[in-house]
Amino acid sequence: MKPQKGIQPIIILGMHRSGTTMITEILEQLGLFVGDQKDDNCESLFFYKINKWAFRIGISKIDMPDNMKLMSPACKTEIISSFDYFLGSWRRWIYLGKKYFFRYKNIKDLDFPWGWKEPLNTFTIDLWKEIFPEAKIIHIYRNPMDSAASFIKRDAVKRNSFKLSWKKRLKRFFLISNKYHQNFRLTDFQPGYDVWQSYINKAFELESQFENRILTIKYEDFLDDPIPFLQKLVPFCGLSATESQIKTSSNNIKVARKFAFQGNSESVDFYNKIKNDPIMVKLGYNNI
Repeated sequence: MKPQKGIQPIIILGMHRSGTTMITEILEQLGLFVGDQKDDNCESLFFYKINKWAFRIGISKIDMPDNMKLMSPACKTEIISSFDYFLGSWRRWIYLGKKYFFRYKNIKDLDFPWGWKEPLNTFTIDLWKEIFPEAKIIHIYRNPMDSAASFIKRDAVKRNSFKLSWKKRLKRFFLISNKYHQNFRLTDFQPGYDVWQSYINKAFELESQFENRILTIKYEDFLDDPIPFLQKLVPFCGLSATESQIKTSSNNIKVARKFAFQGNSESVDFYNKIKNDPIMVKLGYNNI
């Protein structure tokens, strides 16, 4: 494995639909490089594809991530070696883009603040930390009703609009793909809540491993008063943004996103069933 020469990354993780996109976009405005090619959720396509590849090897999916914990040591070793290879391969173009591709032969050599956001980092971080032992983690969490409900709603659009295109027919002919629909568990509040717990529990386990190199942010608290959080995030990420830039970056934050589930009676009914669960009490979501 090639020795690390550059700056260690900022790895942003958390359950899907938990505010990770909003905070990543703000950090990008303040100077954190999070990739050249990104999707609509500000996720680096380079790291997203690698994480998905690792998930497939671990027989895991977005809604069934816990299988990643069951990998054998031999499998982990091979994946870590592959991760290291990808960082110096031609694929780095996807992350570095034209501006940095020829300047840096390996993503590990980057000498400015950089990182990436991807919810699956929550379960691949055990692999990435072997390559980036001094990486810093930003964990963002949100109440399960807004997080899981938003994820279920987004997933339902894909489920209900599925069409067997010619590409999928060709793959079906060669028995290549079974992706008629990906997240089979995300159909109701209970399975959504269960998935949320998997991500939350795994992310909080990281606090003892990373100690002062992990910053945990409660989404609702961030919405209430983003400036103090951003004042911590800027030096944590090694950025040099001014107070004026920090204030400007927070101007478009939509506070209405906080506890949006309260406008739906079914969501409120389910919340009342789970609000006194230990994890809800621990995170202060038992009295919304």
